[in-house]
Amino acid sequence: MLEMVKRAWPFILVALLLLGSALALYLDWTWKRKLSPRGGRYFFHRLELAVPSFYQSDEKWRDDPLGGIPENGTLGGEGCAVAAAAMVFKFYGIDVDPQRLNWFLTSVGGYTEQGWLYWDRAAWFAPDRVRHVYEDLPSYELIDSNLARGNPVIVRVRLPGDVTHFVVIAGKQGFDYLVRDPGAGFGKELYPLRQLGSDIEALRFYEPIASGNSQLSVKR
Repeated sequence: MLEMVKRAWPFILVALLLLGSALALYLDWTWKRKLSPRGGRYFFHRLELAVPSFYQSDEKWRDDPLGGIPENGTLGGEGCAVAAAAMVFKFYGIDVDPQRLNWFLTSVGGYTEQGWLYWDRAAWFAPDRVRHVYEDLPSYELIDSNLARGNPVIVRVRLPGDVTHFVVIAGKQGFDYLVRDPGAGFGKELYPLRQLGSDIEALRFYEPIASGNSQLSVKR
């Protein structure tokens, strides 16, 4: 009996190591926390969602105050969250742009006293077309599962100077998340999130109620 146990021990050890590795990978994928901008599930083929671009500093609306209150800042200076939400809504087929969304949010008390966006109230713009689903810490599981089913997500990053910024994750290649940026990165094609030099601090996402006009393209 003892001899059999000795012979089986290497196999038991390998099995335990494999089990431990699998558990570690699962925890890394599902654990909600501040995330590296590169990780999660490996995407063997480049995935791109056809999320349109909005530039928060577009001359049409860059000087518009958030919530109609100058002290809150302007769309051009602090409107990345509004522009990111507008990009996602436009992807869902909703007729919107950052200016119109800001006007609407102004009318429904869509900003905090500090000028921060109430993400759930943004969905009131088209309540029959979009619903607010999540607003909390990120996990690779939440990001990857949304991308895999064709749903872009919005993440908060931190730029040099301790400035928070919101971008839309609209694709992935390998471990690299690909973003649409309403700020300084506007005009680029989808580019790796890691180029912003920040972890992923927070996650927001919506879901379309009627998504017939949204598009998914996978490039190989």
